[in-house]
Amino acid sequence: MPNDAVVIGNKQAFMELAAYASDIEKGAKRRPIMLVGPPGTGKSLSANAIAEQHNWNVVELNASDYRDKDTIEKRLVSASQTRSLFGKKNLILLDEIDELAGRFDKGAGSAISNLIKVSKNPIVFTANDRWAQSISFLRQAVDYIEFKKLMPFEVAEILEKYIAAHGIKVSKQMIDMVSNRCNGDARCAINDIDVLDGATEEATEIIGLRDKKVDVFQTLDKIFFSNTYSAPLMAATNSDVDNNMLIKWIDENIPKRYTERQDLADAYAMLASASSFFNNATRSQYYTYWRYMNVMMTSGVALAKNSYPDRTRRYTFPKTISELSRTKESRGTGYVIAEKLRKRIHTNEKRILKHEMKLLGDMIRDSQKTKESEESTYDFFTARFGLETKEIDWIAENAT
Repeated sequence: MPNDAVVIGNKQAFMELAAYASDIEKGAKRRPIMLVGPPGTGKSLSANAIAEQHNWNVVELNASDYRDKDTIEKRLVSASQTRSLFGKKNLILLDEIDELAGRFDKGAGSAISNLIKVSKNPIVFTANDRWAQSISFLRQAVDYIEFKKLMPFEVAEILEKYIAAHGIKVSKQMIDMVSNRCNGDARCAINDIDVLDGATEEATEIIGLRDKKVDVFQTLDKIFFSNTYSAPLMAATNSDVDNNMLIKWIDENIPKRYTERQDLADAYAMLASASSFFNNATRSQYYTYWRYMNVMMTSGVALAKNSYPDRTRRYTFPKTISELSRTKESRGTGYVIAEKLRKRIHTNEKRILKHEMKLLGDMIRDSQKTKESEESTYDFFTARFGLETKEIDWIAENAT
């Protein structure tokens, strides 16, 4: 039987796929199967689980691969007609088939149609949208199995099994929060839980609602695993992560995916160019520079690699975000103090935090050299600005 987490929420769909595989094993002639449903519902995982059950070898082509006619013929056609070196059947898996980009996959449709005709091995497609125009040529050539969107309690059950299997330390509140925010996408929920491993409750504020067109983890996957110009650029365009923050995400995670020294150097060179264009656009208000920035930080980083990326390591949040989360309370205290000072210094809070607060910090620290001087300084700040002792201490510790 499959791992329980595979079929949570979609047991019926999995059983239909199991029946298909059983027919193939008995020598029945079956059309290819297309697994359709929202992202993160277990389509690809189910296909791999079925292959494992029947000891089939998986030959996969996903949306990050370059899927032109030559690639499909070289990687899939021969595999579809033979068995592996150890006599296993090959399961031909074309993941996210509706992600075909006609401009860059010229001839892919005819190559896939030919693949179906000549294949002696089972073929499984996955798609988010069965009605996508890009795969209309497949509608009469495949049978469909529907995967439904997962409910929050089903995602929570999947997370609990994943957490137990991997020794991840998160609270029940975090599990509930991620389950409710992931919009039925278990894959994104697992990504979030991976990143929250051992984190405090404050860190949950940086996990956004999963109602975005493309979440940040999917965007990063497209950038690091793509071998085409279009896929990473399109993912960034469809993402709601702002440009500056996406640069930080990529910067933080390049070493998680690229392991070769030259790949790292070339990827960071592209990202440095992107950052330069971003800064130029911001300073000059000439936002045409963003076109170049987008290409450099997505397609440039994607095509900088010559070796296959590491899939095993988890994505981590940019240190900038982690630092903001860690210092949230402290920064809040600073604004409270600045509001009090504004009434006496007669300038805005931003200037107080940036300039005047440092001067006050120097005064307080100088006064702490002797007890008498410190006491008189504390009395002055309390009487003149209405500050409490803990607020004066905060200025001394943080305003440097």
